[in-house]
Amino acid sequence: MGVGKRRDRKFLILISVLFILLNAGCFASQETHQLEQVNEQERTYDQGSGMKFSSLSEQKIEDFAKLSKVWGLVKYYHPKVVSGDINWDNELFRVMPSILEENSDVNSILYEWVYTLGNENVPGDLEQLYQIPEDYKQLSPTTDWSKDEEYLGADLSLELSNLLNSNISDREHAYVSFKDDSPHPSMHNENSYINMKFDDTGYRLLGLFRYWNIIEYYYPYKDVIGEDWDRVLLEFIPKMIDGSDYDSYFMTLAELTTRIHDSHAYVLGKNRETVTDYFGLYQLPVNFIEINNQIVISKVINKCGLEVGDIVLNVGDDSIDELLENRRKYISQSREDTATLFFPALLRTQQKNTDVTVIRQGNTMKISATGYRQQFSFFVDTKSQAMENGDIYYINAGLLEEGEIDRLMKEWWNTKGLIVDLRNYPTSELTYKLAQYLIPSEKEFAKMSNPNPAIPGEFYYMHILSGKPQNINDEVYKGKLVMLINEHTISNGEFTTMSLRNKENSIVLGRPTAGADGNKVIFTLPGNIKTAISGRGVFDPEKKPTQRIGVQPDIRLDPTIEGIMEGRDEYIEKAVEIIKDGY
Repeated sequence: MGVGKRRDRKFLILISVLFILLNAGCFASQETHQLEQVNEQERTYDQGSGMKFSSLSEQKIEDFAKLSKVWGLVKYYHPKVVSGDINWDNELFRVMPSILEENSDVNSILYEWVYTLGNENVPGDLEQLYQIPEDYKQLSPTTDWSKDEEYLGADLSLELSNLLNSNISDREHAYVSFKDDSPHPSMHNENSYINMKFDDTGYRLLGLFRYWNIIEYYYPYKDVIGEDWDRVLLEFIPKMIDGSDYDSYFMTLAELTTRIHDSHAYVLGKNRETVTDYFGLYQLPVNFIEINNQIVISKVINKCGLEVGDIVLNVGDDSIDELLENRRKYISQSREDTATLFFPALLRTQQKNTDVTVIRQGNTMKISATGYRQQFSFFVDTKSQAMENGDIYYINAGLLEEGEIDRLMKEWWNTKGLIVDLRNYPTSELTYKLAQYLIPSEKEFAKMSNPNPAIPGEFYYMHILSGKPQNINDEVYKGKLVMLINEHTISNGEFTTMSLRNKENSIVLGRPTAGADGNKVIFTLPGNIKTAISGRGVFDPEKKPTQRIGVQPDIRLDPTIEGIMEGRDEYIEKAVEIIKDGY
């Protein structure tokens, strides 16, 4: 090759490099401009949604309910929203004004809104990996409404129906994600909007819509809440917009959580306040128990004027029944057949000194009771100990230390029986650890349902096993096992009861448990308000539910007022009798 040709070649290479660099700069400039536009759109609603209204016609309430349902389905099913490319909260604010207009064609507005997202990334076939066999399905999505052309119009119905086949398993940036393929859903990608203005109607409705759709698609017990969830949405839209301050927003959300009837549910405010704080700054320093539909003082923690055995009739001007009705409106309960699940909210007062009407030893009297600005909790404080000359060992599950089970089982291996008190929440893992000493081989004690990552609204069963000694030649404990339960036995306590019940020679003694089982999922609502639900379902091996029912005892035992006044623990007494004399 000649010198001239080499110069020409170098010149052409130089021109090509410059052309690439210039174009790269141009593209970078375009991408930067696009990014700036996106960021500008993101900031558009930082200072508010621009929506403020306090009433709606019945038609507009239905229109906003339809908006919530469409917004929720797209939020969890559309690839562009699941990928995190679109701020779907902002899109809600963008379309709200059009929905609010009188005589607007809502179906057409929603169709154009969803259609502009495009659906070219929606696959037509489901991946085999996420096709759950029918007999393993615990819950299926309630999305048939999206195929209702009369409700949505043909265009919008078709657009939404197509989304149901998206089957997206990669949800790292989605509003609900599954970190490291965990079956436990995480909602950490939700924006908490800590600077929310509480007179902003758009943000208030966002709080309602977010909560409603989380229950719609990620609540394993939606089929047993006993509510028409669509009707709940219609009911709460006017409730949510009929307020302009923080307290009305917070308490409306609290009321909303009660409609799922789940004792795992709560609301924690922006300043870490609870609903209980709204009932009063002072708590009467007592434990109580429900006997024959009466609230009976079972323990006095600090001197306050009340005595063990007092039957409470009124607190201030309110009867116990009135207090229960008022507080049930804001505190979620899995079982509504017991008042003691309200502890410590029931005996909460606004004044330090409050008149409390009681029946004491057959006489009705009014006591000036003293409250304290601290929270007292129900707790069985009997320490783990040997009983009956060492023939029986009593274990308080709420006082165990990590690793203590190994020591206790070796030390008390030859006893006639164990009493495991699950009236307190277990402080150490008993479900599997203690089962290794009690059950000779792995055995199913529950089915747990997990959300299908690829199909929002679908849950599938998993078999849950416990038992089998750590070493194959190890024997299991031969003595009897008596477990103590009552309405304070909740979640892990219920799960533990189900596991250990597989031991031969075991008895469950007491009253039905709280009926709130399954891992707790915590998420944030606008205004930096935290709440929780049971995120995974728990069922017995025959797929019968425990939620709202509780674990049932083999022997029911209701404490007596006489026993309480005498300072006896009738649960422990009966357990000792069962181990000594048989059942």
